Amino acid sequence: MTRLPIPGSDDNNWGTILNDYLQVSLAADGALKPDAVTPAAIQDASVSGAKLQDSSITVTKLDTTGGIDGQVLTHDSSAASGIAWTAAPVTSVASKTGAVTLTKTDVNLANVDNTSDVNKPVSAAQQTALDGKVNVANGGGETFFDAGNSGASTTLNLANGNVQKLTLTGNCTITLTSPASGAFRSLLLYVFQDGTGSRTITWPASVKWGTAGAPTLSTGASKMDKILLDTVDGGTTWYGAAGPGGY
Repeated sequence: MTRLPIPGSDDNNWGTILNDYLQVSLAADGALKPDAVTPAAIQDASVSGAKLQDSSITVTKLDTTGGIDGQVLTHDSSAASGIAWTAAPVTSVASKTGAVTLTKTDVNLANVDNTSDVNKPVSAAQQTALDGKVNVANGGGETFFDAGNSGASTTLNLANGNVQKLTLTGNCTITLTSPASGAFRSLLLYVFQDGTGSRTITWPASVKWGTAGAPTLSTGASKMDKILLDTVDGGTTWYGAAGPGGY
C-alpha cells in the first residue's frame, strides 16, 4: 500500500517507500503525470484566466470524453470569479476539426421551401401579373392593351387590360370573356374605323344598353368612338354606354 515513510521507522526502506509515494503523481523526471489531477480535485473558480498560459489549451485537449459531443464553450467575462465557461449545444457539426454545416432545421427553417418557384415570396407567375398592374414609377394608370385588327370576329379579354383599342377592319362580331366574379369589372374600349370606315359591331346578348340602345358608330375613315362596358356578376350581364365619339 502506497504511503509516506514513518519518522523513526522504516530504516533502510524509507527511500523506497517515499519514491513509491511520489510516483503516484510524478514521472521519473519530476514532471506531473497526465491525469494526475482529476476534475474532482479542482475546486470551483480555482483556475483563473491569469493561471492559464497562452496556447496551453489546444484543440486536441478539448476532447469530449466524459462530456457531451456537439457542444462548444462560451466565455462570460462578467462572471464574479473572473472567467466562466458554459457549454452551448451545437447541432449538425460535420466534424470537430472540419467545417460546420447548418441545415434548415438548425435555424428553425424546416418548413421553408426555397426550391419550388410557387413557394418563393414572389413566384414568376405572380411577378408577371404584378408587372401588368399599375406602373407606380410613371404616376399610375390603367392597364392598356392594343387588341389589333378585328376582322369578322374577335374576342376581348379583360385579363389583357381594362383599357383596350380595337381597329375595325370589317363588320365584326365581338365576344367578351367572363372575368372573375365577386367584384366590379370594367372595360373602356376605343373603337377605331380603318381607312375604309363604316364598319359595324355586333355585340353579344349579355350586353345591355338601356333605353338608349346600342350605339351607332362613327362611319368616317379612321374615326374613333369610346364604349364603356362594366359588370358586377362575372360577365353574366354587361352594362354598356356610349361615350364621346367621332374623334
